[in-house]
Amino acid sequence: MGKWNLRSYVETIKLSVQFTRTYYLSIFLAILGVFVITIVLFLFIVFIGSIPISIFYGPFDEVFDVFDFIGDALSGVNDVEAVGIILFAGSALLAPFLIAIGALFGIGQEAFESGTITAEEALLWYRQKFSRLASGGIVQFLIIIVPIGIEYIFGAWWFRNQIPDITTLTFLIFIAALWFLFSSGMLSMVFPSIVDGIPVFSSIKHSITLTRKNSGAVFSIWGTFSSLGLLVLGPFIIQEFTDVILMPDQVYTLYILAAGLVIVLLLLPVYVLAVSRTYLIISDPNIREEQEVQAEGSQ
Repeated sequence: MGKWNLRSYVETIKLSVQFTRTYYLSIFLAILGVFVITIVLFLFIVFIGSIPISIFYGPFDEVFDVFDFIGDALSGVNDVEAVGIILFAGSALLAPFLIAIGALFGIGQEAFESGTITAEEALLWYRQKFSRLASGGIVQFLIIIVPIGIEYIFGAWWFRNQIPDITTLTFLIFIAALWFLFSSGMLSMVFPSIVDGIPVFSSIKHSITLTRKNSGAVFSIWGTFSSLGLLVLGPFIIQEFTDVILMPDQVYTLYILAAGLVIVLLLLPVYVLAVSRTYLIISDPNIREEQEVQAEGSQ
């Protein structure tokens, strides 16, 4: 295993930003291409999923009416049933987006192993590792979200129709957020492992093992980008979940759009590259020197 220290952290962030800036056009085209395919796949899943529902409950005028139906159905069931529907339907609907993010790790690995990035690489990884990336994304989603769902179900059963006091509610939200951040960090090496050719469930185990043995490396990178993401989404979180109004509606809508673009087009590529380099370093102690030589050549 490679050693990780403050110098490794600074170099990883620096090189990830440098590669993103140098090859941004290829990265942008890769993100655009993969997400176009992802949206098509998402719409296909919605279409397929609407067929049995329309047979049982009657035809829909439009495919997107299925979302209105699901919303009406959720409003008519108890909390336990609602969480179950959200967990299992959500995992299927989120799969295309998780595959897209996983495919981008393919170009992250290529960037630090070959010193170049091409948009075709992401589409190649998407095609070659489709089933593994899909399975890995769904398994990660379930590992992260199921314990939160169980906590919610237990809380719904314990309090029944009563509203918990603010202290208890804050504690439950804190526990859920803590698990989300911790488990997401523990599993942040899953996609690089899948790209490296490791089977899905072995990738889960490999990610946890790497994180356990290199917690400083993994959580320093994960914590940095989680904090940046929360900072960008801060006004949205405050305005949606508190009584504080930071912006009027029109400005707020524009801010949400801008925040989404910043996360997808700026933070995401740098994060993918940083995680890819971290994975290579803690998996191969000799990769750091090779990456530094390649980075100097790309300047």
